[in-house]
Amino acid sequence: MRQRIVDCEILDPASGKRFWGYVEWEDGVICEVGQAGPGEAGEVSAGVELISAHGNLLAPSFVDLYADFCEPGFEYRENIASGSAAAAAGGYTHVLLRPDTDPCVDGEDTVRFVLEAGAKAGLVNVLPAGCLSRKLDGESLAEIGEMADAGVVALSEGDRYLKKGGFLRRCMEYGDNFHLPVILTNEDPTLVEGVVHEGLVSAISGLKTSPSVAEEVAVARHIALAELTRAKTHLAKISSAASVRLIKDAKARGVPVTASVAIHNLILNDTSTLGYDPMFKIWPPARSEEDRKLLLEAVIDGTIDTIVSDHSPKATEDKELEFDLAATGALSIELVFPLLNKLVLAEELDLVSAIRAVTVGPRRFLGIAGGEIAKGQPADLVVLDRNTDWELDFAELRSRGRNTPFLGQRFVGRTYLTINRGRVTFRRDG
Repeated sequence: MRQRIVDCEILDPASGKRFWGYVEWEDGVICEVGQAGPGEAGEVSAGVELISAHGNLLAPSFVDLYADFCEPGFEYRENIASGSAAAAAGGYTHVLLRPDTDPCVDGEDTVRFVLEAGAKAGLVNVLPAGCLSRKLDGESLAEIGEMADAGVVALSEGDRYLKKGGFLRRCMEYGDNFHLPVILTNEDPTLVEGVVHEGLVSAISGLKTSPSVAEEVAVARHIALAELTRAKTHLAKISSAASVRLIKDAKARGVPVTASVAIHNLILNDTSTLGYDPMFKIWPPARSEEDRKLLLEAVIDGTIDTIVSDHSPKATEDKELEFDLAATGALSIELVFPLLNKLVLAEELDLVSAIRAVTVGPRRFLGIAGGEIAKGQPADLVVLDRNTDWELDFAELRSRGRNTPFLGQRFVGRTYLTINRGRVTFRRDG
């Protein structure tokens, strides 16, 4: 059956075009894009089902490169079914999952488990990342070829840092043989004592710190290895201004690196930890206001290609501890667009750059189709309500997690409708 979404303002982040119109699809593929005024459907053929966007914004669906659905091993925090429901409610159709579960994703059995659980949930395309090292030991190579055959789309150690540079080099070279990109987080643990930004605020709070230099040293190492091996490398969750400068220089030299920033690091700065509230304990830490502003500039100029959710649900008891002992992380996949819209309304980020970083950037890295609204592209779409004012409470969320620093805050804007290959997977009014 052909379906057409009407009464929408279309934003194509790939071209930057923005116009009122409609999009029609059949069998999950866009077959027509046309212009039509607000409330109009254009010329409609017999048998075409109409879906109204109610005057909201239509864009390509979102893709996440860094999320934790906690399964296998930590289903009391989240599972692939609940994570998928949360992702669909956030406007996502593709989510790349961290491999550092229990057991970790280091062989074909766990790869198939993740893929089957995602297919059973049936809401988003769950994409497994495979471990670089066996059992995350940082020393022995995981079964990369086996995992490639089973369906992994990238390699990573999750939030872990591979201490042995020579071993990481071999991992990157071997993974490149299977055309698998590598996703690396960036913090040299030998320079770290805690998880708040080192600066004036940490001097006031007395909390143990993770200085920016710990990230910069790791970023410099990873860029050097990417330049040496020519392996496609993604530097995940960048948080400091100095790291941005290193990445910009590397890209100018043709090093095959891309980069992402977690949504929290675009919203929060280090003053958020002054209240010692563990809900604000995230990693990488929220850094200085100068860092935050430079990260936003890097999203706009394309130095940072992608904004990730860094969705990390935690159990209530893991957060209800003193700051140093509490678990790190926050649920976020349902809040990415409301937080981005907050930045747009504050004129800190333009709408096209914001949407491009959750649509075009991640798709290019993974090599998947979409990211533009045009004939022949997948009907992976999201309708975004940019005007509704609402207050965040847990009743609004699909995630099992209960850890967010934004509980009780008011937002303007949220996802209205998510469409995955022509099929509605989330609708705000039902």
